[in-house]
Amino acid sequence: MLSRARSMNKEMNQLYKDIQLDEEIQDLSLRFRQIPRQDHSMTPMELCWFDDFATTLIVDPVLGFKSHKMNKKYSLVSRHFIKLKTFRRRYAYEDEHRVAKEVMQKFKEDQDFTNAIYSILSMRSVRLFIEKLSFHKKTEFRDHIIRFFNVFHHDAGYTIVECNRYSLEQNRGAKLVATRNWFRGDKIERLSGVVCLLSQSEEKVLLQPEGSDFSVMYSTRKRCSTLWLGPGAYINHDCKPTCEFVSHGSTAHIRVLRDIEPGHEITCYYGSEFFGPGNADCECSTCDDKKREQQAALEAALDTENNEPILTEKRTKYELRSRS
Repeated sequence: MLSRARSMNKEMNQLYKDIQLDEEIQDLSLRFRQIPRQDHSMTPMELCWFDDFATTLIVDPVLGFKSHKMNKKYSLVSRHFIKLKTFRRRYAYEDEHRVAKEVMQKFKEDQDFTNAIYSILSMRSVRLFIEKLSFHKKTEFRDHIIRFFNVFHHDAGYTIVECNRYSLEQNRGAKLVATRNWFRGDKIERLSGVVCLLSQSEEKVLLQPEGSDFSVMYSTRKRCSTLWLGPGAYINHDCKPTCEFVSHGSTAHIRVLRDIEPGHEITCYYGSEFFGPGNADCECSTCDDKKREQQAALEAALDTENNEPILTEKRTKYELRSRS
């Protein structure tokens, strides 16, 4: 009898928690800002987990493949920073990938934030993840979800597409491209990045060999490494960028440096040493264009050297062979 009473009491407690979580999810889905506040109190590891959930449930269903994730070794990350057992769980169950795809298709059509937020927060994997978080942390998780919904908003002026340029991503990553004309000085309102300062111990854990380090940058102004996530993390580097990051402490917005036409990529400058000394290993579009020009110049020079001399009245000269 005692064990049965304990079991019933446990079930009642869980039912109460489920009802309370349902009420919180409804509240979070009804009261929000389409463009979240700039400040936040997320720790680096919270930001990593929030970001991985957001990209899994919002970005990946649209792209059709798994995009960049920070937490690839769950046990390692959990052992160092996370005490909640639910954080060891997968981001989404198999059936939820289909649900997430349907949610994103509907959101792209009706732009209904309330329904989309509620659908994501009600997923079993998400409920297990957020149930032990404080309401404030649930709010920050919700806000991070909204940042990614904005990528697919009709007024965003940009979207995310597949990018096959970078070898370190096995030639399968993502990039942001404009869907309207942007002009120098414009602020891309619905595009932002989230920043966290990193301690040395946090940096060691985050700099894993799987490529997570591309979301970690060194701040010369703050003299420490920073974690850079959110939709802005999908902005690729270019040595001749179209945009720049404008920091607001814990977040950053994107300002246009050069006029951008629809279909052109939104890029920023990561730094002069980010891809090795002098960015020697850079694979950006500008560097690719330079390499092609250099190769063309080299081929032209070799053609000139191999041409036979043609005698003229005044002097001997070399001429390029005609090309069909």
